[in-house]
This record gives sequence, structure tokens and C-alpha cells, in this order.
Amino acid sequence: MKIDTLVNFAGGLCLCTALLLTGCTQVPRAEVAEEKTATGETAKSNGGTSNEGAAGLTLSAPNMEGLADTDIGLLARIHYATHTPDFDRARTFYRALGYTEGVTGFPLTNTHQVARALGMFDQCQYELVAGEVMNMPGATSPNAIDLLQFKTPFDGTPPYDKPNHLGAAYAVFATGDLDADVSALQDLGAPLLSKPYGSPGSRFVFFRDPDGVLYRLQETNTNAARGPSMGIYDMPYVGLNVSNLAASIEFYEKLGYTAGNIQDHIGDGDEGAAWGLDQPIQYRFADITLDRGDRHTLRLTQWLSPVDLDPPYPAPINRIGIHRIAVLVTDLDRAVNILEPQAVPFLSEVAPCCAGDGMDETGIVHVIDPDGIFIELVGAIKQRQSLFHPEHCPPLEIKLPEPS
Repeated sequence: MKIDTLVNFAGGLCLCTALLLTGCTQVPRAEVAEEKTATGETAKSNGGTSNEGAAGLTLSAPNMEGLADTDIGLLARIHYATHTPDFDRARTFYRALGYTEGVTGFPLTNTHQVARALGMFDQCQYELVAGEVMNMPGATSPNAIDLLQFKTPFDGTPPYDKPNHLGAAYAVFATGDLDADVSALQDLGAPLLSKPYGSPGSRFVFFRDPDGVLYRLQETNTNAARGPSMGIYDMPYVGLNVSNLAASIEFYEKLGYTAGNIQDHIGDGDEGAAWGLDQPIQYRFADITLDRGDRHTLRLTQWLSPVDLDPPYPAPINRIGIHRIAVLVTDLDRAVNILEPQAVPFLSEVAPCCAGDGMDETGIVHVIDPDGIFIELVGAIKQRQSLFHPEHCPPLEIKLPEPS
């Protein structure tokens, strides 16, 4: 089976090209310069075309025949979604970080069922102002960001203030030139939580994007080529803060991740300050990794001191910050049938995505981890009609962005 389509994933944008479930090959740039969306419109790339699969790199997908009965067929992290009240401002900032490729041109509205998949149960349809899946060319790890500005419903609540908040609190950028990048961030007006901390070759600093979303800039010994303004070259992992590390590992193992060794960490007040905290710190963490496909990593961290047990962003999934992580499975119907008997909670039913005419062969659904973090499963489905459009709603209208 081959998934070779541009799909509007849950109101987001995602490029799933050249993903061969029996082995993945890189698609020449010219072959993906234009693809058709599910509505027949041409999706356009800005500043370059993503030509290396869903995560901006060539996947190494195994033959998926003969999966174990409990294997949902997880293959890749597609992107994480972050929402902004000012799309143009945010995109300009991420371009400066190195996100010089992007795909746009997708519908701004979609079916009621796709809205339900985002937890917008009382909305006839959502509406976006703009959106783009941005990629960092040349990165060796999945790094795509689904940048969206919602018009309806809109939630302007600020993102997490500290990186120890429960939920997907931050993502990590790797750089081979921390000092130069800190200077570049200051020129961009990006707030830093502290000065760089750590030993030479492994220092780090936290910064905020224009909307306050947190990132950790991690120094490495890699001599990566600098981009036009920054030396960021990779995204090693996304950080998820959890309340019970053992319970979270058990959950993510059901999805197909393998957990590394649990490690304990104690830091003094200076290190705490580097995290934006006013005291010494203590936490336990484990990296969970996919052993096939794009082999991406998430880091699960249980904070022991200081502890912030305020819950992660609730539904609907439109908050400023990292509000969902989208991953690809081979067969979404099969994945749901495996997870439901294991009492894995779902936000909604599977939503065909995204033409709204019953002809979709791709669907989306969100599972909810033990702390309330939303993981979006995206994969092939059997064709089915979308749920009825509510009688009290205006007629279904698929709005497209103005040509640029």
C-alpha cells in the first residue's frame, strides 16, 4: 500500500508523500512541487518543497505484513501542532530558525466530524485564518511543525509559563554554535529564560517564540553548517512532562514505543534557574523511541521538585502551544480495534479526512495519554460516509485560502 497524498490532518497540514509501507524512497523535488488536496485544489509550497516524506526525511519503513496482534503499526511522527494568534509573525520567526520549507494551500474549513476530532463538539465547522506545515531541510530527525491560526473557535490563553508544566511543554533544537544562536535569538527579540548553562559542548538555554511557546536550545559537538541566520540543524526530541513515569511508559508502549532506561537527575539552583525555576531541581526521565520507520524520540519526564500538576491543555485542540502530536499508523481502523479493548481513551470517533464526500481513504483520531496529552493517529481507513451535518447548522462550506 502507498500513501501519496497531501491531507488536511485535523485542520492541520501535513505532507505524506512517498511513504511506502513496504519500504520508503525519497521523492525527487520536482515530483512533489505540486500535489492535489482531497478537494482537488493544488497545495503550494513556500520557501521550498518538502520532498523527503512526512517528517522531512527519508523513512526506513519495514515490511508491515504479519504485524503482531497488539502492534498498531506506528511508523512516524508527522508533526506537532502549535497555534498562534498571529500567523505571519510566527512564521517569520520560524523561518529565521531554519524552517525554510513549508506546505500551504489547504482548506480553511472542514466537516463537522473533523471538528469533532479536534474536540470541537459544539462547532458546526471550525475555520482557520491560515496554516502551514513547516520543515527544516536537511534535518536528520522529524522536525515538522503544524503552525495554525484559528479564527473559530479561537483561544488566546497563553501557553505554559514553565518547562516543568504537565503536557507537551517544549521541543528541543540542536545547534553546533550555541553562542552565535543565542545572539541571533536576542536579535530576533526572543526572550531567554536564563543565560546558557552547562559544560562546554553540552550547554543549553530555554527561549520562547513570539507567542511564548517554549524551546530548549541544546549545544552539541556537531559542526553543522549554519543557515542564513541560525545554526539549528535538528530536533532531537519533544519533551512531555508526566505525573507517573511508569504509567506513561506503559501507555506509550501500547502505541509501539520502546522505553530506554529510567534516569534520575538532580540539579542545583543554577541549573534550576536555567529551567526558569527559582530552586534546585529533581526529576526522572526516560526516552521512548520508535524502533522502525523514522525512529523518532519523545522524552517523558516526571518532575519530583518543583512539581506542577496543573493539567495539560484540554480540548478543544486549538490552544497556543504544543497541543497535539500527530503520528502515522499503517491502518487506522486496525489501530483503533487494537487499542479500544485495552481501555485506551479516545477524544472522538475516527473522522474521515478530509474531503467530506465519503471518498476519503485516510482518517484521524486522537488518543489521550494518562495525563491528558493528545496524540493524533493518522492512517488509512476503509471508505465511509462522514457523520451527518447537524440540522441546525448552515450548509457545509469548504473554504479555501486566497491564491498567493
